[in-house]
Amino acid sequence: MENVLGIIGEYNPFHNGHLYHLNESKKVTNSNYTVAIMSGNFVQRGNVSVVDKWTKAKMAILNGIDLVLELPTIYSISSAENFALGAIKTLNSLKLVDTVSFGCELNDLSLLKEFANILTEEPEEFKSLLSHELSKGISFPKARENALLMYLNDLRKYANVLSSPNNILAIEYLKALNLTKSTLEPVAVKRIGPRL
Repeated sequence: MENVLGIIGEYNPFHNGHLYHLNESKKVTNSNYTVAIMSGNFVQRGNVSVVDKWTKAKMAILNGIDLVLELPTIYSISSAENFALGAIKTLNSLKLVDTVSFGCELNDLSLLKEFANILTEEPEEFKSLLSHELSKGISFPKARENALLMYLNDLRKYANVLSSPNNILAIEYLKALNLTKSTLEPVAVKRIGPRL
């Protein structure tokens, strides 16, 4: 049976960090084929892509992706939560992808899943803490981070998880997998060093 890997990215533009992630993902999953869900001419936070979507797709294929699909713009320009949900829904809809791999700063998938499960289930205590933090007038992302850290009650263990953008996006991918009841198996690849 074929093993198909899903990758979600912007490749704006494709660099050595992306190549490392792709190669590590293929190695870890032992995949036969790779599908990339990529933002098009617009990327997260509504910025215009540095390179056009056709060039990005060509770079991806030349570096080992077998199929590139464009993430609808409504998701690609949205928050991390909606970006992740749109990408996971797209991979789910194909009904042929087995795993989804994402890069993150933390090398502990179980810890990322712990955060994702809380955000999916939203226990009453967490919701109460979040409401209290929001009443202080701070931004939603910071209020959510504070509420999660208070809920988990172990600052030493969890403090740096939510300060890294790729960890935050990884948690959103995991949350999207939960919300969509996806059968995709998540794989986290630790980012190493600067982009080259």
